[in-house]
Amino acid sequence: MITADAHELARPLRPQEFGRARPTRIPDAIVEPAWPGVRVLASVSGGTATLWDEGQLVEELAAVGHALAQATLASADGAIFEGYLTKQVLSEGVGVRAWTPEYPTMTGQMTKMLIGGRRRQIEEIEKQREAEIADRQFAEDDAVNLVVVDLLWLDGEWLLDVPLLERRRVLESILQPGDLVRPGLFVRQPIDSWIGSWRAQGFRGLTFKAANSRYRPGETADDWTRSDLPRR
Repeated sequence: MITADAHELARPLRPQEFGRARPTRIPDAIVEPAWPGVRVLASVSGGTATLWDEGQLVEELAAVGHALAQATLASADGAIFEGYLTKQVLSEGVGVRAWTPEYPTMTGQMTKMLIGGRRRQIEEIEKQREAEIADRQFAEDDAVNLVVVDLLWLDGEWLLDVPLLERRRVLESILQPGDLVRPGLFVRQPIDSWIGSWRAQGFRGLTFKAANSRYRPGETADDWTRSDLPRR
């Protein structure tokens, strides 16, 4: 049962959208692997937690909601988070494999043209779409967890105008990581040493967010963007 203010405040909110800027245009970016799955807002108050997908309650994952309520160290006024419901799990020991770029040769470029590079590109896009659909579909036996990436409201105070890096620091101070709920990893530039590990773990993209960025629910942020993982 929804009884607290945090739940009422979270319901009409929508996540801030990513812009289309190049990653190099994002000032002082913090970088995260792009989590596959369902992007949600989550509210915690009065010992209960609710998960919201575009204003609709996510009722199927009661264990995740219970874990979030138990993991949040806040007063009775509670908190509002942004996160991802995902089947992906970030392994320990990341950041040890360096990414070495491979530059195409003229012969390679000509081969691609001759054997139908365009067709392969279309097939790759279709595979990616199918994978994104599968990421959002959870079967009963799937191990789904919540990766929390932002903090919007805490103990009666909105944090929307607090710089992102500070929001993340507060988030990590009030959320105890566990099997079902944990703060998301972020790193600062340079990120070359992380690319190989993230690719090996199945991630397909990156997010770049300005460390000083604010949060505007439902709006598009020019200082947030996404990109594909660099190829080998």
